[in-house]
Amino acid sequence: MLGRIDAAYSWVLRAMLGIAAAYLFLQMAAIVYVTLFRTFGWFYTPASFAFIEYGFIYIMMLGSPWLVRTRGHVFIELITGSVGPRTRRWLSRTIAVACTLACLFLMVFGGVVAWQDFVRNEIDVRSIDIPRWIVTASLPVGFGLMAVEFARFVFGNDLMHPDKIGTFG
Repeated sequence: MLGRIDAAYSWVLRAMLGIAAAYLFLQMAAIVYVTLFRTFGWFYTPASFAFIEYGFIYIMMLGSPWLVRTRGHVFIELITGSVGPRTRRWLSRTIAVACTLACLFLMVFGGVVAWQDFVRNEIDVRSIDIPRWIVTASLPVGFGLMAVEFARFVFGNDLMHPDKIGTFG
C-alpha cells in the first residue's frame, strides 16, 4: 500500500517537474516574442509580461520539490564532507529538520496570504489584472511538498548530504 502511495506521489512530483519545464520553454518563447516584436515596433500583447513574471514563481514552486528529492538543490558540503560518519548523520538530519520547519512555516504563511488574497478578492494590477491568489496559491503547495521531501531525509534512510565532497549519496 505504501509503495503505491509513494509511486503516485513520485508521479505527481515528476508531473509537476514536467509542467515546470514546459512553462520554462513557453516563458523563453514569450521572452523571444516580446523582444522581437518590441525591436521591430510591432504590436505585442502586454499579457505576455504577466505570463513571464508569474512564471518564475510557478516554475520554482513546481520544480523545487523534485530538486529536493534528488538532492539537486544547492547545499554546501564543506563541513558535512569533512566530519566523521556519525557526526555527518547527525548534522545532516539536523539541517533537514531545520529545512523542514522552514518550509512548513513558509507553507502556512503562504497559505494564509493566498487565502486572504482569495477572500479579499485582491487583484494584482500589472499589464493585465489577475486575481492575486492565482499567484500566491502556488506557495503553500510548493513549500508543503518541499517540507515532505526534507522530512524524508529526517526520517528516512538516506541522508541529504553525501559521504564525500563533490559526490551524491
